[in-house]
Amino acid sequence: MMETAPRSWFKHSSDSLSEPDIKRVKQKFGKLQGYAMYYISVELMIKHGGYIKECDLDLFCEDYGLEANELSEFFRFCLDSEVFTLCDNGYTCELAEFTINKKNYIKTIASEAGKKSAEARQADSDPEPKKPKQPNPAPEIIEHWNANAKSLRCKKLTSDIEKAVAKRCKEYTIDEIKQGIANYHAIVNDPDCFFSYKWNLAEFLSRANGFPVFAGDRDEIIGKYRKSVGKNANPEQPKTRKELLEAYK
Repeated sequence: MMETAPRSWFKHSSDSLSEPDIKRVKQKFGKLQGYAMYYISVELMIKHGGYIKECDLDLFCEDYGLEANELSEFFRFCLDSEVFTLCDNGYTCELAEFTINKKNYIKTIASEAGKKSAEARQADSDPEPKKPKQPNPAPEIIEHWNANAKSLRCKKLTSDIEKAVAKRCKEYTIDEIKQGIANYHAIVNDPDCFFSYKWNLAEFLSRANGFPVFAGDRDEIIGKYRKSVGKNANPEQPKTRKELLEAYK
């Protein structure tokens, strides 16, 4: 079947009648026959990979309508006139080599485009990998709370606790939250600290004057709540239980 794709075409100048190579061939073999013999040769070279083997010339006599000796004479003339060249593979010409290189280039580009298109289709068809579900930090927080609390321990995970934990996790790391819990219980359970107001976990985490007040360095936070007297008295230290409740509600 004849190939009609553009990649199989070769460049045929509209002024090829005036090209020196073709004029030499026409002067030697006639205007019509020389012109036909030249372009038949170019077509056969391209068809067979860019060249015609010297030992296979007799196989193409029918294509030219010539005898073997006549065809050999034509190729010898073209070789002597530098219309064709003889490489290791056989007879070739600049036009045939250019066309083969162009054909290979187009084939390479088409192959690469096909691969990219296939990869794009594959990417579109592949389901987006599911993001691993992040573990719920609330149970870990509850465990840490219960490990530090002497009272108001959590018996179960509630929606209020989950919401409070989720809220604080947007601003603090798990370790920072656990440190704030440890600070709070260290102060509440220490008789040398003036703060003793107790919240449950949900209240502690959700209140503005709860967890944020106790988040930070342990020694620094506990130092603020140490009982002191005389000149060393903490000016912010509540004097009565009523003041304490009002300050930390």
